[in-house]
Amino acid sequence: MGLLTWLFGERDEARGSGGLAVDAREMRRTLDGLHAENVRVHGPAAPIDLRGMARDLLEGEVAAPTADVVDLMRRGVRPDEFYETDVRPSWEGLGEAQRAQRIEGFMELSLLMDAPGAAEDLPEEMLPRVHTKMLMLAWAFDETYGFISLLGRGG
Repeated sequence: MGLLTWLFGERDEARGSGGLAVDAREMRRTLDGLHAENVRVHGPAAPIDLRGMARDLLEGEVAAPTADVVDLMRRGVRPDEFYETDVRPSWEGLGEAQRAQRIEGFMELSLLMDAPGAAEDLPEEMLPRVHTKMLMLAWAFDETYGFISLLGRGG
């Protein structure tokens, strides 16, 4: 899929969805809802719980927001393993610039893997893993460093 196609959210027939633009919107809605519940329970200063979100996504506690999440669930990907191997190394213990660099790398990788035929020789699970972790990390970055979110936490 070309960069302009991805940016404008045109349909990606190979993925069978509206592409990453639609997936990003759906993932944002889902993660916003999960975080809102966490804030309701623990107060406005509640930290982002990516481990809990991975569990809720991959155990079916919420409707799967993307075909990639459905694929990971179908493959039996364990939420804690997904968090430990895919999400945690790109989030925990890193600063803002390091996190941004990781997310940008996953975005570039996603674009490359979405090109026609590019993912043919890759492990089948790689594409949904990269897309899902990239969307989760991008959401967490926006929520952590975005001004509206910061103001909402009283910061």
